[in-house]
Amino acid sequence: MPSRVHTTNPIGGFPGSSFKYTPLQHVSVVFLSFMQGLFAEAPKHNYRWEPDDELTEIIIRDENPIQVEVIGMRPAVTITMGTVQFYSLGMDDLHTYDFALGRKVKTILVPGTMSINCCSRSDIECHNLAWVISEHIWLLRELLLRAGFFEIGRGIQIGPPSPEGSLVAGDSADEWYCSTISVPWQFSRKSAFTPLGQQIANNIELSIHATNKHVEAGRGGPALAGHEFSVNQTEQFPPSFAPGASDVYGKTPDPAGQRTYSLPTAPHPLNPSKLVFVETIRPWRVSIR
Repeated sequence: MPSRVHTTNPIGGFPGSSFKYTPLQHVSVVFLSFMQGLFAEAPKHNYRWEPDDELTEIIIRDENPIQVEVIGMRPAVTITMGTVQFYSLGMDDLHTYDFALGRKVKTILVPGTMSINCCSRSDIECHNLAWVISEHIWLLRELLLRAGFFEIGRGIQIGPPSPEGSLVAGDSADEWYCSTISVPWQFSRKSAFTPLGQQIANNIELSIHATNKHVEAGRGGPALAGHEFSVNQTEQFPPSFAPGASDVYGKTPDPAGQRTYSLPTAPHPLNPSKLVFVETIRPWRVSIR
């Protein structure tokens, strides 16, 4: 067993949070920054947010679950990103095409939903916090649009206070309530592909080609429709005289005289001077049965 543990950098080779390099991560960053900035302007003893966990009156972070030892008696706000999908905008999502360079630009819309979980030991308090956050997202949606969103701030839903479930971890987690805000959002994505320097695309094409050749070398891969046999097509020149006279049962002799084929032959569609027959390869193997 190797003693070395292989680890990776969570941010990989990306320079930072942005819609260009890490769009999904950046959506969470924008939501957290908006709520932290909102409560940072609140007066003292009114859920004022501070970067220091010892001084802040409300916990706002991207952490699930939150530990009770960290929260104490203060309310907490966490976020959970829902399903994200690619929304097509037309045929091939094509935006522009440069015939001189072969450069193709595609664009799509990426819609999703952000769940903002307002947790508190009081059901009234978590519901009030959910209303404050929802109203300001709707009221100040222009700030979020300028941050890079295509659409946000409309269609917001506020859930009723309910037991927090798994959002708060600790022995006293059953005493907490949570009201969840559902915020739909969309951002646009534009990407380009050009034949110049397409080493990645060439490597992918080479890998696919090599895999297909490996399947053909094994005389047939899986059946396309799940029930057809693998077949092998062979061409041969017809006998010079009376090809069917010596075959009373419809068999066609091999020109090499090694075996007889039971399948009927037919002229090649592109070369009438050739005959084509189809031979079934291992029709009763386990994968087909």
